[in-house]
Amino acid sequence: MRLRHGGELRSFAEKFGISESDVLDFSSNINPLGPPASIRKVYESSLEDLTHYPDPEALEFRRAVSRHFPLWPENVVAGNGAIELLDLILRLLRPKRALLIEPAFLEYRRLLNLWGCEIRSVMLKEKDSFRGSLPEMTNALQGAEVAFLAQPNNPTGTFFTREEMVKFLSEARRRNVFVVIDEAFVDWMPELTLGREVKDDAHFFVVRSLTKFYALPGIRIGYGLGARKLIEKLSTQQIPWSCNRLAQKLGVVALQDSEFASRSRQWNLEERDWFEGELRSFSGLKVYSSAANFVLIRSASGLFEEMAKQGIYIRDLTEFPGLGPSFYRIAVRKREDNVRFLEALRHLREKETAFRS
Repeated sequence: MRLRHGGELRSFAEKFGISESDVLDFSSNINPLGPPASIRKVYESSLEDLTHYPDPEALEFRRAVSRHFPLWPENVVAGNGAIELLDLILRLLRPKRALLIEPAFLEYRRLLNLWGCEIRSVMLKEKDSFRGSLPEMTNALQGAEVAFLAQPNNPTGTFFTREEMVKFLSEARRRNVFVVIDEAFVDWMPELTLGREVKDDAHFFVVRSLTKFYALPGIRIGYGLGARKLIEKLSTQQIPWSCNRLAQKLGVVALQDSEFASRSRQWNLEERDWFEGELRSFSGLKVYSSAANFVLIRSASGLFEEMAKQGIYIRDLTEFPGLGPSFYRIAVRKREDNVRFLEALRHLREKETAFRS
């Protein structure tokens, strides 16, 4: 049984013969503080919305998004999560040659393969702690029609500065390469967003999601930012009612909750730093600094199965180009869960030591 993404609780539970309710999920990077109370209140009073069609234009949600940057609502397209928008931009562009900055979210490669696209990669290198080289990326643009990259990157947690990204976008524009920027995790570092760089002559598309930061993976709500002519063309390619009524409503409320956003960022900064420090205390475990709400580690292969025996689900990165069977992505959860993870890891290490002796 193949687990392609994190958070596949049913498949994981069946594979290891345990109940879903007994799984401690470190594979999925959902904000453990959410959903915020403001969303819960609106959700509980929204039963009547289920009897009405959604606004096919998602205008109120798009207006709420546009006020954050600021942009025109016509610079915003709403979608059924970020993944629909990634597919939508490829459906419009239909590129023949693409550049990927990898290791990266596996769906980029899968979608490009579905469209029969030739893929060239720039690999983030372990010796550089997976931090990218702007000159290398710029040189690799030659011959590409579209480039995909994430800010911050999943699964490495690394990022480029806004200044570096602005330079990269300028060079891509000069070479007529369209850039797709996935900002699924940028809410943890909002100063990195390229949304404020969107103009009506922009030659790039920013994809955002409310899934991770606002803990809404089951609702499926995301949005894209781009030049107005681009957004108009994307909208004509989109299936009707792709963004449901409840998702639009909760999305508006989420974007208005600045207190929740501020509290979440402060919590993650403190908990992630503590968790990274604790992980670094284990000999033989390599920990890479992250800008998001997860940590990339390198350990002995087999850690996925050993932690699964203790009911803990981590993200095995074997399939990711540039990584392999010794790399794992670990979500940052609340303190009691993180302590349990560390205890399970300590127990495993003690067992290994006893076996070797």
